[in-house]
Amino acid sequence: MNNYSRISLKQLELAISLGVSDAERSKPQSVRIDMDIDFLQPPSACLTDQLKDTYCYDSFIQQLAIQMASRSFHLLEHVTYEIYQLAKQFFKESLSVHIKVTKKPLLSAAIPIEGASFCYGDK
Repeated sequence: MNNYSRISLKQLELAISLGVSDAERSKPQSVRIDMDIDFLQPPSACLTDQLKDTYCYDSFIQQLAIQMASRSFHLLEHVTYEIYQLAKQFFKESLSVHIKVTKKPLLSAAIPIEGASFCYGDK
């Protein structure tokens, strides 16, 4: 019998330099990140109840925040891809990683929407 295990991070909010124009990138914008990491084998922590036997998602979030704050991006697609790459490096034993990044619209947007999202991940 195959067991299923996943770490899901929902609605992680980060402020990043994002936008096509210099003016848009000059002020950090808020993005929401949803992420699912599926594993080939359940972490040993399922049995041991020990942090050392799993991935500390808080450590990942801290690393992600540092990486994203130190960079500037033109496109949501590239932000999503870079977050995917960081997740694949951190969660080495993952079977698949799925990332969804949602950008809140600028207040000056002509058409009101809740946000625009881009998804990237493994099949």
